[in-house]
Amino acid sequence: MSNTDVTPRVLDPAGFALADGGIETALEARLGQELTEFAAFRLLESEEGRAALAEYYRPFLTLAAVEGMPLVLDTPTWRANPDWGRLVGTDAEGLLRANTAAAELVREVARHVAPTLELTVSGCVGPRYEDEPAVAMTSDEAERYHSPQVRALAAAGVDRVTAVTMTDAAEAEGIVRAARAAGVPAMVSFAPGPDGRLGRKTLAAAILEVDRATDSYPSGYLVNCAHPSEAAHALRSGELGPAEARAITGRIVGFRLNAARHGEDGEGERPTEFARAVLGLRALAPSARVFGGCCGTDAPHIEALAEGLAGR
Repeated sequence: MSNTDVTPRVLDPAGFALADGGIETALEARLGQELTEFAAFRLLESEEGRAALAEYYRPFLTLAAVEGMPLVLDTPTWRANPDWGRLVGTDAEGLLRANTAAAELVREVARHVAPTLELTVSGCVGPRYEDEPAVAMTSDEAERYHSPQVRALAAAGVDRVTAVTMTDAAEAEGIVRAARAAGVPAMVSFAPGPDGRLGRKTLAAAILEVDRATDSYPSGYLVNCAHPSEAAHALRSGELGPAEARAITGRIVGFRLNAARHGEDGEGERPTEFARAVLGLRALAPSARVFGGCCGTDAPHIEALAEGLAGR
């Protein structure tokens, strides 16, 4: 069955919601943290690390409270799965503790900074592989692999889990199935390449594949870890028949994009330019309601998005 009955209110078509920025890049650039393998969850193991995570989230909470807008915050658990855990010396028990502590920390910081804010805590589930493997997982394998993290996040009380920076529809499907089994809402955030595609698939085809396999269980889909120009290419990619067009216009509910294009060095777009490009994507994906950032973005980019949304 679909989980549209428990879709968070941040998807209310009458309004917009903010999300945070690129947590790993912001932790390094703004807060001076060194993240081995981008494993931000390791910061939960020390008081200094927990303080850095709290400082990362603080400006987004303050901004949303001042603007009177709902906020979606991802947990710092993008790498908190078995393969990446082994690379940084964290076993299964440590991953369970990290996923639990991550959800608790986000809520704790929110209670201190903006206790009355309409907040959605999104349990971030990242991909197993950084690069496309020689043999991709099946959806059954992906469900088995990701289920421990999904169950831990669900038990910790996240409002939903989001499969983030997905490039493979089968892996995304497996995470959605794990979420359904755990009784927690789910979203999928696809990360198209510079050509706007997900391997050999278009974005629309990937959305349709996951929806058909899961009876449209995801509350919606996002696009992340791509520059706005690359996201626009993904939204237009392929022959858009009626089903593909509906996947783009009706199922994409947000964007969390990069400040720079793939392969570019430097900071990328300035916040105002970034916000203008992101919000311009609503012409192609009019159901988009959640706006945040990914690599190279931080509080100034989200503030610029809030200013742009204020006029809409």
